[in-house]
Amino acid sequence: MARALTALATLIAAAGLGGCFGGDGSEESRISGRTLTIYSSLPAHGASASAARAVAAGEGLALADAGKRAGHRRVRWVRLDSTRPGGRVWEPDLVSANAKRATADPTTVAYLGELDYGASAVSVPITNEKGILQVSPGDGLASLTTVPPGRPQAGPARYYPTDERTFVRLTPSDLGLAEALLLRIRGSGAHRLAVVCDDHIYGRELAAELVARAHRDGPEPVAGEELHGDDPTAMPGLVKDLADEHPDVVVYAGVSGPLTAPFLTAMARGLPNVPVFATSGVLARTSALRVAPRRVEVLSTLPPAARLPLRARRLLRRIARRAGLRSVDPEAIYGYESMRLALDAVDRAGANRRGVVRAARMGDRRASTLASDRFALYRLRHGRFTFQRELR
Repeated sequence: MARALTALATLIAAAGLGGCFGGDGSEESRISGRTLTIYSSLPAHGASASAARAVAAGEGLALADAGKRAGHRRVRWVRLDSTRPGGRVWEPDLVSANAKRATADPTTVAYLGELDYGASAVSVPITNEKGILQVSPGDGLASLTTVPPGRPQAGPARYYPTDERTFVRLTPSDLGLAEALLLRIRGSGAHRLAVVCDDHIYGRELAAELVARAHRDGPEPVAGEELHGDDPTAMPGLVKDLADEHPDVVVYAGVSGPLTAPFLTAMARGLPNVPVFATSGVLARTSALRVAPRRVEVLSTLPPAARLPLRARRLLRRIARRAGLRSVDPEAIYGYESMRLALDAVDRAGANRRGVVRAARMGDRRASTLASDRFALYRLRHGRFTFQRELR
């Protein structure tokens, strides 16, 4: 498809006509020279490092499949790190620096990022100010594209200083995940809900969405707590506060961190029979959870590689072969798709930032290799999360 679009662009250029998406007359938006640059901001350390390596491998294959060219120009790919050595999640100052480096480059045509939950809230306003397409392979932060329930002042307008959307994501927003979690909780017969979140933007926003939806449709939200810092000795007291409200179920919204295991250990001792439902950020944990409540479930938009459609499994094998690996995480496909979407947009619009944004936004609803209306259910078994089945 991309090559067919390239051929069409060649005919249009030969006829001396403006591209369908490139004829906006803005000289500021046009990129001169023979080389275009695509920046990729990914976490090299911490909870998402393995997924980031897979995403980068996917991006690399997509660029290779395009012959490292788009819009009749050579494409340079620059990878940037959004974490520090020893860090757990993205650092705001590093994400900001990555976006500023991309916007300072006159050859930049697209920015691929962020992968970590909530990090795009930092980079999108920066790339948007320069009219640069930003494609996220994994950030589901809902407020980037819609006004999240429970946070009426946290809508997308604050992220787009130009008033024109320049952000596209390939993974569903967290609103769908919140709805799926609550649907499963209601199905369990729970009437009283407690919500616990971490102290990052992703966890806080998702917790607010869960509480707002629960107020509307049930179960009744009766308690809310936030995990701060890295002091595990505070966890028994936090769980005692939850127990005082007699919840039927507890939801943890956030990523796996230093307090995840102590919190679940405290739950196992203070509320052992209360099920814990968690969001997909917990799946990033690599070490075993030795003590936990009897029932801990996680919902994710991403199933294991073996449960993906045949087309997706074949693509994963191609990505792994090119990277010299036996296998790669399923997130590699999001990397491939994000790079492909950017390259296709350049093929359609040429070296014109504004045109590239418009072309990408028109193409972001195409059928993805990972497109699915299902959620993957994981359960904690013998200290590790194992896939159970897909839920509609």
